[in-house]
Amino acid sequence: MANTKKSALSNEKELNFTPMYQDFVIELSPSLLQQIMRSYQLKASDIVGNYAFNVQAFNVRMDAKFFEIENIDLKQLVNVMTSWPKQMNWPQFNHQVNKLLLAWLNDYKLGASLDAALLLVGCLTLRIVETSESHDLLNNETSQSIPSSRFQQLLMHLLARVTNQLDQYKFSHIQNFDLETGLPNLQVMLNFLDQHLQTDHQETLLEPNYLNSKNTALKHLGLILVNLNINFDEASQLNSASSSLMMAAIHVIKQHLNDGTTLFRIGPVELGIVIQHISFPAQLNLIVSKIMHAFEVELPLDNVTLILKPYFGGVSSLKTRQNAIAMHDCARLALHHAMINNYHIEFYDQHITNAFSDAHQLDEAIIQALQQNELEIFLQPIISLPNEICSNAETLLRWKNEKWPSISPVRLVDTIYKKGFGKVFIRWLISNACQRIAELKSVNERNISLTINLSGTDLLDADLPDLLAQSVALWEIPAENLIVEITESDLLLDEEKAMQVIDKIVALGCKLALDDFGTGYSSMTRLRSMPIDLVKIDQSFVKNIATSNEDKAIVLSVVKLAHSLGKAVVAEGVEDLACLNILKKMECEKIQGYYYAKPMHFAEFTTWLDLFEKQQVSLIN
Repeated sequence: MANTKKSALSNEKELNFTPMYQDFVIELSPSLLQQIMRSYQLKASDIVGNYAFNVQAFNVRMDAKFFEIENIDLKQLVNVMTSWPKQMNWPQFNHQVNKLLLAWLNDYKLGASLDAALLLVGCLTLRIVETSESHDLLNNETSQSIPSSRFQQLLMHLLARVTNQLDQYKFSHIQNFDLETGLPNLQVMLNFLDQHLQTDHQETLLEPNYLNSKNTALKHLGLILVNLNINFDEASQLNSASSSLMMAAIHVIKQHLNDGTTLFRIGPVELGIVIQHISFPAQLNLIVSKIMHAFEVELPLDNVTLILKPYFGGVSSLKTRQNAIAMHDCARLALHHAMINNYHIEFYDQHITNAFSDAHQLDEAIIQALQQNELEIFLQPIISLPNEICSNAETLLRWKNEKWPSISPVRLVDTIYKKGFGKVFIRWLISNACQRIAELKSVNERNISLTINLSGTDLLDADLPDLLAQSVALWEIPAENLIVEITESDLLLDEEKAMQVIDKIVALGCKLALDDFGTGYSSMTRLRSMPIDLVKIDQSFVKNIATSNEDKAIVLSVVKLAHSLGKAVVAEGVEDLACLNILKKMECEKIQGYYYAKPMHFAEFTTWLDLFEKQQVSLIN
């Protein structure tokens, strides 16, 4: 039996970065292929032959207007189909199927339509004959033929399956890698640090005489953050391809990194370098010094020379071993201190800890704002298509404070939960949302549903369903007008317990929305099995669909998947008409974004709602 087939999807070779598809492989083992075949009542002996490619049917399909409109290029898929052997044994068939899937995915990368591919595989026919259990096709034929459609349905299943796998891979790649440079991103770096901090700590504890040892040469991690000090506005004036400046800088840094170091892109002009096996802090100084000297040489950029003077902030786990976030925060404090004082190099030490006092003061102010009811709920309209009616809105947290005028909702929520005020906050949030729904219904005579965001911690609270039920009853609103929004990551703490809470929430009549739903197979399983009403597509995929074919393909695949499972779709981050029109063609049900309205205070929302409805009426008339 042949081993699992792994075919590299891309033959692209890039000198400076990793292609998106380089690590994607097709894995269709013989055993898995047989398992899928059994669902179509096919067995290994059935696929011996006789195969035929229906040229007449192919020409009819290719002449159809559908193919002209879609401007579809299926060269590689067609080449494999037209050269399909008339007869094959089982290993040959397994190889041929993987070859077909690889050809299709290469076409799909170039923009080919899955619908077109599914139509074309119908041109490949197989006359299968029932056999006895001996599987001897030549000596045990019976008179009853199995319809060729089963074989074609099998191929359609395999094409759809591998397309879904590639779309999931693209989701994952976008979330974990910087598309411009191919480098892993901040979240990957934090996970990498956490993993190695835990491993190194366990190995250190196993060292002989660890408790009595004064040996400082044990394994430690080093983290260096680099701000390249690039002004992209100025860079673009010097060089039309300003991104080449970033690539040139990365190339310089890579040349001066040894084994055991990993480079990450963690911001528009920021990089992270993780160094394993640091024995003493001075090693970080040596690495930074080498890189700094390398940047003293001019960077050639299309007949323009430029010298970068980056800033460096570093820390080793000799200074802090708490966790990845703490280590990253210390390195960032050092980097920030270097940039403010124009030092270019700074390593975390005790004298920088004063910077933490500001953060502590902010934490205390946020908790005080919660306790004194200074936090506010803003509403952002969600528009239902095609009639453009505002039937939903999302609740978004805001805090108006003169000392800290631009604190993000994420920072607010993180602080509240970190300080142990999560239950107080969620009670306040639910009560406010239900009150707004009631006011819209009674005062404004509007039947508007509001969405509230719950965290993973909330979903582990067995009292949450009762809290929702009490608020719904107190404000006398329909439970279905309260939409609970979660993300897949919210389920990872304890999925079984979280699902028990979710089932009770749905039993109350509340609707469930899945935001930022993930990229793995588990996400597809959850989407199919959970009682989800709405699937929300994150704005990072939506806002550029008018200019990015990849983002457009990803959004379309999510919309189709959600619709196939009976779920409605909300597209976030819609900021212009071009984006809206594309989503209309995709038959996306709901739209959220600045094209219609920004988040606004409740009083502003009711005023906007009146004006919006009048505007829609005038357009109809």
